[in-house]
This record gives sequence, C-alpha cells and structure tokens, in this order.
Amino acid sequence: MDLLNDLLNMVPGELIAFIVFMVVSLTYASRGRKKERVLEEKRQAAWANMARPLGLTYEKGGTLTGEFEGLPVHIGPENGERMGEAMENETVYVVRVEVPGKLPGHFVAAPRKWASLLVRVGVINVFKAGEPVLDKAHIFQSASHEAGLKLIQDPDVQQALRDLVNPESVSYVRDNHVGLTYLTPTFVEDAGKVRHDLALLVRAANALAKAQERLRLAA
Repeated sequence: MDLLNDLLNMVPGELIAFIVFMVVSLTYASRGRKKERVLEEKRQAAWANMARPLGLTYEKGGTLTGEFEGLPVHIGPENGERMGEAMENETVYVVRVEVPGKLPGHFVAAPRKWASLLVRVGVINVFKAGEPVLDKAHIFQSASHEAGLKLIQDPDVQQALRDLVNPESVSYVRDNHVGLTYLTPTFVEDAGKVRHDLALLVRAANALAKAQERLRLAA
C-alpha cells in the first residue's frame, strides 16, 4: 500500500524514471537467471556424458553412482559441513569410494585446512600418523585411539593416503569411505582425471581394509 501511494504521488517524470529503472532491473535479473540455467544445463550434460566411460549411472542433479574396480563409488555435490567448520555453508564436489571392510569406530582423517581451531588444538582421541605429509594434510581421530593409531601407521595405508594428497583437491576418510573433495565441479569434465582419482581411492580403500584385517587377525 505504501508503495502504491508513493507511485500515485510521483510527478510524471519521476514515474517514468521509476518504470524505466524497474524494467531494466527485471531485464537484467531475467538474463542472469537464464545464464545460470544455461550453465547448469551444460554442467548437467557434462556429468551425464561422463557416466558411460566410467561405467557409472547418472542421476538427475549431477550425481554418478555405481562400482569401480568392484567397490561402490559416489561422485557429486554434497554439503561441505562434514568436511569441517570452514565449509559448513558451502557446496563441495566429492569423489568417494566405500572401504570394503569395517574400520575402527568413528575413524576419521579430516581435512586439516578446514578444521576448527578447537580440533586443531586437540580434542579427545586425536592422534598423528607420524608421517609429515599426512599430518600436514589431516587430523586423525578414532573412538579407539590405539586402534586408529595402529591403522594409520601401517606402511601401505600411509603410502596410499599420501598418494591422495595433491594441491587440486582435499582428501579425507570418513564414515567408512575414502574420498577427494573439490570446490568446483569442472574436474568431472575430464574422464581421465576422474578415472585416475577413482583408481587412487580404490587403492586407498583396499589398503585400509587389508591393514585393518591384518590388525584384527593379530589381535
């Protein structure tokens, strides 16, 4: 009602200027939405085209699922909250592989760069791998400090996780999955890159599972 009264009280010149302003604003807004739709359609097409060469299934919304070298995989956008406090309001793009075995309870290799100050200074059951590259990249935690420490000190596990550390993405282990996180979805446009990531993740998942089984048998 107030806006209507203001319009009625405008002199003709002011009213014309207001109308022109609104038309221009709506035009730019419409063009912006159209551009966003076009970009999103191109992005979805790129993800859909990636499914076949990787042997995965594309799901609307930009998610690829299936198996790679016998292990369940998931590629797609996710809420960044699980990556750390710094990413809780962001969307990240994740390539993750399920570990073929049960890891120690709540075993986590969290991205150090996105962790809160509280986690950085130390909370319960946090430990170090004793390997410089891994300790710089991750904060390790497990419900059982001893079980988690033994697992991360396995040479095969350390090598496999070290191979995941790179400047283009952020690696992690969580909820019995090992994954790589990207801030933008453009990586999925390169099938060779995604296949390389999946191969490294499968190797890491198998290394974790085999090391855990060795520890179980030795207990």
